[in-house]
Amino acid sequence: MLRVALKILLAAAALAAVWAFVPIGGQTLAERFHRAGGAAAFAERTFEELRVAVERREQKPKPRVPRGQARSGSAVAHPSEDYRASDQKALNRILTSRLEDR
Repeated sequence: MLRVALKILLAAAALAAVWAFVPIGGQTLAERFHRAGGAAAFAERTFEELRVAVERREQKPKPRVPRGQARSGSAVAHPSEDYRASDQKALNRILTSRLEDR
């Protein structure tokens, strides 16, 4: 029973912290509630803001930017390994011999 009470207390403290300290649109929820003057007006304004935000998001989809590797000043990415032609030939020879064994 004590564990349940502590979990409820922790959840209430987290909600109180969000209510008092997390700014949403430049104002905390406590400031918005105080400005609205009551629970009904607060809920009405909040749902209206959410509806407007959803409509805005549906009108302008964000362009998708492909994720890539970070560039370090050069336009062309170079591999971190440095292979020589002789290394490549030796690798090809080893791979060919192992594939022929199968």
